[in-house]
Parts: sequence; C-alpha cells; structure tokens
Amino acid sequence: MTFSKLPLDPRRIWKLNKVLFGAIVSNIALIPVGMSLVNTDIRYNPKRPYNKMDIHAKWNSESGYTSSVLRPVVVFIYGGSWSSGSKLKYTLLGAKFRQMGYVVMIPDYTLYPKGSVNDMQEDVKMAVQWASRNCRQYGGDPQRLYLMGHSAGAHLCALTVLKDCLTRIPHAILGPSPVSISSSPVLSTLLYEASKERKAQKKQGGGDQEDVLPRLRGMILCAGVYDIGEHYKHESMRGVEQISAMSKAMGNSVLTFGMNSPTILAQELLQVSTTIDTRFPESQTRHQLLLRHLKALFPAETLMIHGDEDRTVPARSSMEFWMELKALQLGSTVKLRVVPGMSHHVPVVALMPTFVRPSPFTESLVSELSQFIDGDHKRKKD
Repeated sequence: MTFSKLPLDPRRIWKLNKVLFGAIVSNIALIPVGMSLVNTDIRYNPKRPYNKMDIHAKWNSESGYTSSVLRPVVVFIYGGSWSSGSKLKYTLLGAKFRQMGYVVMIPDYTLYPKGSVNDMQEDVKMAVQWASRNCRQYGGDPQRLYLMGHSAGAHLCALTVLKDCLTRIPHAILGPSPVSISSSPVLSTLLYEASKERKAQKKQGGGDQEDVLPRLRGMILCAGVYDIGEHYKHESMRGVEQISAMSKAMGNSVLTFGMNSPTILAQELLQVSTTIDTRFPESQTRHQLLLRHLKALFPAETLMIHGDEDRTVPARSSMEFWMELKALQLGSTVKLRVVPGMSHHVPVVALMPTFVRPSPFTESLVSELSQFIDGDHKRKKD
C-alpha cells in the first residue's frame, strides 16, 4: 500500500496529517532525558534472540541487586500500533518505577511486518516467564509479578493472559462432547491451534508446563484496544485504517479479528459457559468449575486506566472489556478507572520525569499505581 493510492479526500488527508503530527509530538515526548541503573539487552526468548530486555533495578555498592526485602516486579509492554516502539524510549518510565521501589523489565518484542500478533503474544509470554524465573537475582519477588501494558501493549497483555487461561481449560470441564465450543468458531479455532502447538512442542521435547504463564499478582492495562473489529471501524473513521498495521498483524479476517480480541473471547466464553449450564446437575457443576478455573488462572487483581479524552482509542474499549470480565464473575478483581480530561499517551508520559512542568495527572497516577502494587502487601505487613 502506498500513499499515492490513498483516496484524495480532503477530510481524509486532514485526519491523516493530524494523526502523523500527533505521533511525531508524542515520540519527541518519549525521548529519554536521563538514565537509570539498568542491565541492557538481556536475551529472554531463545527463538528470537534479537528481541532483548532492559532491567531497571536498585543497585547497592555492597550487596549489588540483592536485598533482604524482595521488591515487586513490573514487566512493561509498550504500545506503538503493533508496528513501532523501542524499550529505549521508556528508559524514564523504568527509572520512575525503580524510584518507586520496583524491579522493572521492559522487553522489545516482534513488530509487524517482521511478525504477526502470534509472535508478539509469544514474546510477551516468554518475557513474563523469564521474569518469573530470573527476577530474584535483581531483588525481585516472583510472587509479586505484575504485567503492565499501554495501548497496543495493553492489548497484548490482556490477549496473552486470556488465551493462556482459555487454552488451559481441562477438557473434562467442557464435557465429553463439547458441542457448545464447536458452536463458537472463535474459541474452537483458537483451541485447535493451541492443541497443534502443544503437540509440536512435545515432538521437540518440550513439556506442557513450559508454555504456561506463571500466576500474576496483578495486571495493569492502560488505554488498550480489546476489540479489533470495533477498533478497525474507529481507524476507518479517523482515515488511518489503510496505513495502520493492526488489521494486517491480526490476520485481516473477521475470524482472526475475533480470535485476537479479548472482549470477543470473553463474550464467547460467557456464551459457552451458559450453554454448558443446562437442565442436568453435572452441567451446572461444569459451569461452576469453568468459572472457578478462570478465577484461579486470571491475575489476582487487574487495574484498567483509560482517559475520557482519548481520541486514539476511545474509553469505551476498556469499558466494554471490563463489562465482559464482570459478567464472567471476574469483576470483583478488576477495577476500571476512566479519568476525566486524560488523553491517550498520558498514562505513560505523565509517569516519566521531565525538565518541564509535570503533568497534572502525574500525582494521581503514581498514587493509583502505588496503591495497586503495594497496597495489599502493606496491609498484610501492618
């Protein structure tokens, strides 16, 4: 696709220029103006060794990274429309979280056109697995592991976690003949592909446990896209759907859009679970087991943050996903905060130290995140 082939509609050109200018300004705002104590370019995925991770952790001249008190670990997945971004742009975010007392790991991951959403999702999973196995040497607590993402990064976090939960549903819970699953092309295709991947891994000598996420203490989702089909409509309204990498990275079909939409996956799962719940007592039991299974695998707590002035990804994206999670009886563990006056990049940019006047949202965001990450631990300590 070339720009010369785009329709010469003045409204489309104006919208496109507005988006491109906004991207330039936002990238300037993300250029690091300081450095933190980091271990750079750590390889975390042997399949793709060119994707590396930076680790921000407190260093003590006597004890190094080790500490008598292990710190929470935050794995941050940046956004960039699934086609751009770099861990270097988020050095200041790592510095801020390190200052707040956390071990922060920021991986680069596969971007389109180098790979598809499946490669991106696998990188996120591998980064979390690596963090769980290795965080102690940097003073991190593997029992307090948090996954955080912004925009496309939030989408990848939610998708990775939800797919991991879905593919670990025991067949017995769905019954000996899960007709309800086959009635959902999205879920049946997803589970079929996951089954093929597991068989391929076993042939290569890998075990089932190597492909699962560790239990997350929490997940933080900022300004995320959770319904690819709906967001494609929004991109079309903005006049950027033909230059956006999203549809191509997601497979460019109605089926693959659904398979990569956390909101749709949650909707389909709810329909399947209610179908299982029929007149028979054993089906009722399976229904309850299914919900209990999800609760046991989903992060213990989730915080969703979205600005009501977000024009890039409307706040309804988070609101609709939260409603589906609530319908799956996960609502008590998922908190949604829609912030008045906040735009798309603020949840990340406001957390970065700057020479200019800080964002009016900085203090409230720091407080919200500190309470979410430290609150439960502090309460138990008290």
